[in-house]
Amino acid sequence: MKSTATFENLLRKGGLKATSGRVAILDVLKSRGQTMTVSEIIEKLKGKLNQVTVYRAVEALTKSGLVRRVDLQHPHTHYELVVGRGHHHHVVCDRCGSLEDIENCNTNTLETATLKESKRFNSIRTHSLEFFGICDKCAKLAH
Repeated sequence: MKSTATFENLLRKGGLKATSGRVAILDVLKSRGQTMTVSEIIEKLKGKLNQVTVYRAVEALTKSGLVRRVDLQHPHTHYELVVGRGHHHHVVCDRCGSLEDIENCNTNTLETATLKESKRFNSIRTHSLEFFGICDKCAKLAH
């Protein structure tokens, strides 16, 4: 099945209209394969959608669970496609901003300890975890 038809079906299942703009945004995020800012999405769409439409569409896609926000400690928000990707985390270089997906997610001990310490929660639905450091390339440049 082509990704357009798949995205249209996913949008409808998520309770959203399958507009060409939403499909285009999902396609851009899929083709990139990494997090993107709204500005990067707009640039990739090359004038097909205006800025307000992209912001509104990304917000709707995030609320539907097809896209997720990723906080990379930048002054702007990053987004990534959730569909077709397993749960993962990121390692981000403090100097150059390079990003790497980390598929290993062994947080069971941390979740158990968090719930034990919590006075008001009895379960954890999901989590977000990003790591920040220096990549190999930047470390070599520093020496």
